[in-house]
Amino acid sequence: MILPFIKNRIPTLEEIEEQRLNRSRGIRGMIKVTGIIFLVLVAFLASMTLLTPLFELHALEQEKERAQAQLQRAKAVEAEAYNRFLWMSDPEYFEQMARDRANQAKSGEHIVRRPTAEELREIQEKERNKQNKPRSSRRD
Repeated sequence: MILPFIKNRIPTLEEIEEQRLNRSRGIRGMIKVTGIIFLVLVAFLASMTLLTPLFELHALEQEKERAQAQLQRAKAVEAEAYNRFLWMSDPEYFEQMARDRANQAKSGEHIVRRPTAEELREIQEKERNKQNKPRSSRRD
């Protein structure tokens, strides 16, 4: 009596070779895929290891440029403040400022005053009003 779940048939040598070949192809394929995954991981880790310092260097260079620009602005402000200090420590400067504000002059000096932008506008407006006024013609 032959039971259906028991195989009585013995595989041939060719079938055994084919099964062995199929298994070895599968293993080789898995080895290739595993190797590619490993190489990708190694490349990723190497790039992270090598590129991280470059990114940090770039960020530090930008920070250095910002700091240098800020230093230049601070030096300009300091130079302006130093010049003001020198002017204010000069008694002639104070005397000149006081005379300018009081519209007074020393003997032999002439005051030449340039009008401000507001004063210029007012003068121009007065001139326009004079030109635009209708002239009354009187007939006697």
